[in-house]
Amino acid sequence: MLLKGRFNYFFIVSIIFLSCTKEKRYQDYNENDFYEVQGVVTKAYQTSSIFDSSYNRLMNYTYAINDSIFLEGKEKEFYKAWEFGQPIIVLVHRKDSTISFYARSGILNSLTEKQIETFNTILEIDRIKN
Repeated sequence: MLLKGRFNYFFIVSIIFLSCTKEKRYQDYNENDFYEVQGVVTKAYQTSSIFDSSYNRLMNYTYAINDSIFLEGKEKEFYKAWEFGQPIIVLVHRKDSTISFYARSGILNSLTEKQIETFNTILEIDRIKN
């Protein structure tokens, strides 16, 4: 009976420990593991917590790996006034393109006409959804 109680205690402590792991941030990686791509803000909104600052904003964005692959990302707890459709530069992990972070506002010189067309289509769809 004592052994079963210890197992339950260990199990509960393990669950609590595993559920407390934090999402990795850009600072947790080597900066040389990233490259820059073009992105665009698809949604900007306030956090939903009443305890957060009114300046605390969230952002969803779409970024172009190339002319045919576009992925989505999010920035959480960032203090900037995002605007829908704002062009941004995104840092993408070289080994896992689903890992991305906002770098800065702007447009890369490598932006292609095909990417511009696709971004415009994505923004039109998101404008209708929201």
